[in-house]
Amino acid sequence: MPELTLPQKHSLAAERHLADMEAWDEQIVPDPDSPAVQALLAELGAGPAEPVELREDGAGIYGWALDGVQAKTDLEGGTIRAGWRLRMWENVLLVAEFHAVWADPDGVHIDITPALTEQPHSLFAPVPDAAEELDWDHLPATQYRVLHVPVDLTPLIAPRIAALKPSQRAYEERRAAKAGKSLEDWIAGKFEPDPVPDAIAAFVAACEAFDARLPALTELIESRPDDYDEDDEGPWLVDYETEAARDAIYTRNAARIRASAALYDAVNPREG
Repeated sequence: MPELTLPQKHSLAAERHLADMEAWDEQIVPDPDSPAVQALLAELGAGPAEPVELREDGAGIYGWALDGVQAKTDLEGGTIRAGWRLRMWENVLLVAEFHAVWADPDGVHIDITPALTEQPHSLFAPVPDAAEELDWDHLPATQYRVLHVPVDLTPLIAPRIAALKPSQRAYEERRAAKAGKSLEDWIAGKFEPDPVPDAIAAFVAACEAFDARLPALTELIESRPDDYDEDDEGPWLVDYETEAARDAIYTRNAARIRASAALYDAVNPREG
């Protein structure tokens, strides 16, 4: 499978960024001290997490952070720092994506890669491995952790049972026994189920399926090495080469958008 060139990655980056912005709802930078963040970083062997300045930079490439930071270090010095960038759909999902930031010649970490959040900083947790030891073609997969806490039905069950007439209770007990459940579990099943956990699982599955197909974008690149003329083509050549790949990103993103909309509706049910 051919490798994408740096100009081709730049050309695809805007489409990937737009696709992610459409699929993800109201992403924010999480609190580095939150228990969920601390637990995830412990699992990943990363951290501690630190707020890092987000700085717009022409070298940054969304979706290919390591390539962008490598280009930055080639131009201005400094070093690459690899790790995890964290974001959050509040009360729904915590997300950690393998990432890289630029450490300037003074050692200050700066995130030059566009983000999905609107804050002026990102949350970055470095890993101990040196960037040059990483397999850049097989980076760790994006990590998802559910933040949603299902509604606790326990306080509602006892009053529902207490309100049953003796004949009704006897009837429900027989049905519970036939189903192999306690009366409490049987009554709990009568409440409307929380739709959010299933919606989260469906959305994460759609995101993982989208990510799994990204490497195959290289098969859609239409290389034109024989008739390339920089004076005639300029930046248009790269756009032409990546046109089919950019269209594929848009088409494949439709499943994520549908799953995201379903999750949003589950989290924010309409009144009435």
